[in-house]
Amino acid sequence: MKNFWLLLILAIICFSGCETESLGKADPSKVIQVDSELYNLIEKAAGNDFKNEITCIDFNYAFTLVIYNEEMDIIGYQVIKSDLEFSEFLTTLEESQSISLSYPITSVLESGESYVINNNEELKEAIDRCIEADTVTTCNNILTETTCIWHITHLEGPNSHYDGAYFQVCATGNVGLNYKDNAYGGTWVTYFIEDELHLNIFLIGHQTVSDHWNFDWKVVRFDETQMEITNGIDRFLLTKECAEPCKQFLFEECEIRPDSQTAVFDLESYFDCFFPLTQIEDPSTVKIHYFETYENMMTSTNPIQNLLYINSINPQVIYIRFDDVNTGEMVAFLPIILKVINC
Repeated sequence: MKNFWLLLILAIICFSGCETESLGKADPSKVIQVDSELYNLIEKAAGNDFKNEITCIDFNYAFTLVIYNEEMDIIGYQVIKSDLEFSEFLTTLEESQSISLSYPITSVLESGESYVINNNEELKEAIDRCIEADTVTTCNNILTETTCIWHITHLEGPNSHYDGAYFQVCATGNVGLNYKDNAYGGTWVTYFIEDELHLNIFLIGHQTVSDHWNFDWKVVRFDETQMEITNGIDRFLLTKECAEPCKQFLFEECEIRPDSQTAVFDLESYFDCFFPLTQIEDPSTVKIHYFETYENMMTSTNPIQNLLYINSINPQVIYIRFDDVNTGEMVAFLPIILKVINC
């Protein structure tokens, strides 16, 4: 969603004359009442949302706000010097009180186009757009934390067999699903439809898996550690699992040349990221081999010799086998996804 970089200038209303001079009453339609939806949006914009400030509407400090009582008489002024002061001040007002802004609020967008807000209704629309854009950005930033995967817990619906599977999401919007000893690549897009946050998943590689996941999911709730999604059939809870230095099974590399769909993947360099997924405590107890197919991995035949590997399809799944250093028996295996991106 397009972000509006809005320079919000709050006019300082100055009054002169004797203290006994009538200052007049405010027009209720031109003030922002404390118990209104617009006030709540401004409070959210001035504060923090998931530890991430609203990015497309910036308050220019310092400025002065006029405070009105229930009869629309002026009862005070407040100088605001920072986001923190603004947020704290807004929480001190009583529901019967109001604050005043002067319109029009004007700005010039990055495109060079003028942007004007003429009244409270238009200000609400602008902040709504900013909050939606900020929520999508925040959601994506949380999901694409490179040290983490997202563990799947089935809450409701027929597809409970995905319990224990997990997703990994990259900043590019690529996603991997690890399920029943296999991995499936695809894409992952978040956006708003009206006031609902949606997650659009598209997986490739297996028709049944695609049929179960390729939906426009509604995000019921999310925070920095969990996300609940539903498609009207199933409901899942995705919980973040992290490890140091990282926990990954999807690896991206830039293509060798434009439109080649091939890249060089240094398989050994991914070890620290995929090894935590094996649940093997000590890497010195196992030998590691890489294979292009599940069948070769199971029979330990035709291992990949050159670990500076060039993919043959995009995305490509390869399999890592972990054998006991003493007995040579397989103790674990792991599929990983190699994805070429255009850099």
